[in-house]
Amino acid sequence: MTPSFVRQKIARGETVLTAKACYADPELVELIASAGFDAIWICLEHKRVDPAVVYSLIQACRLGGADALVRVKPANHADVLWLLESGARGLMLPRVSHPDEVRDVVAAMKFFPQGRRGADVIHADSNLGRAPLSDYIATANRETFLVVQIEEPEVVPHLDAIAAMPGVDVLFVGPGDLSLGLGQPGAMDGPDVMKIAAAVAEACRRHGKRAGIPCAADQVPKYRALGFTFFNVISDYRCVAQGVKSALATARS
Repeated sequence: MTPSFVRQKIARGETVLTAKACYADPELVELIASAGFDAIWICLEHKRVDPAVVYSLIQACRLGGADALVRVKPANHADVLWLLESGARGLMLPRVSHPDEVRDVVAAMKFFPQGRRGADVIHADSNLGRAPLSDYIATANRETFLVVQIEEPEVVPHLDAIAAMPGVDVLFVGPGDLSLGLGQPGAMDGPDVMKIAAAVAEACRRHGKRAGIPCAADQVPKYRALGFTFFNVISDYRCVAQGVKSALATARS
């Protein structure tokens, strides 16, 4: 198992930069990964993608030199297992409302003694069966990471408990869904959402975890000043949408 780019950045105290893949196109994912991002966020919450295609997307991340960070709401441990065995380094857990959800996922994604993950040692994350079992278990526990999304108002009282939890690496604010949950659709930088974002950053500071948020690239300094160090700054959708809009406007002018 090759070292996780995100885990290396976290260990060095450096900023983590990610991009989101909205489309199930391995070549596009490899292109974005090869640009130099630390991880590519693959969303399986809002899309249903054939497992063989998901495997190709994770492969594309490896080929491009970035971690695969897969967002999934696991219904059972199998959802966690096959993604990690396919080579995903990180899991993103959306719509969390209680610490027990997080504990279950940590237990499912970490081997003993950190969790209760089961082993099938013939897949990509075990060097296709070539890694000695003890080395594989230790490396997998060290190199996988969990991103917990903070996007439900109900989870706010539990921020400290989640940030303190072993196996949790990042608390990632979801401004869009937070604004919906607060009854303020679209107020993604409104005072109520920003108050929660500040509370997330403070909980992460207290417990030595990373605070993350999606934002435009030019907003990174603003959120860094609040204590955020894990960012999603672009998506393939925005690249295409903004690119065609700009090209048409320029040509028509």
